[in-house]
Amino acid sequence: MRSFIKLFIENGGTVLDEDLIVASPKIEKQKIENFDSLDTTSQQIINILEEYVKPAVAADGGNILFDSYDESEKRVKVVLQGACNGCPSSTFTLKSGIENMLKDMLNDKDIIVEALNG
Repeated sequence: MRSFIKLFIENGGTVLDEDLIVASPKIEKQKIENFDSLDTTSQQIINILEEYVKPAVAADGGNILFDSYDESEKRVKVVLQGACNGCPSSTFTLKSGIENMLKDMLNDKDIIVEALNG
């Protein structure tokens, strides 16, 4: 097999047609118009989602957006889009991954993450 591939390349065979490569869209940060007027915790949550969570979710074809943070209930609502929307494993991902990450990074063990499908 190696000899065949080597001979193919040596004879000018095309291994990879660069014209067929589709550039993957760049992940855009969520634009929140009232970011500066949000409370500090909401701003921290958005920054954590953008820096740590969104790239991993996007790698699987999904997207996650911050919706709201209720300080009295310590409830974070996020919107799941793309491949994450309605995905059965997204609940597990939210509970075990995102929720624990927010609890650790914000040093608040009472935070709850709730997913909205969008």
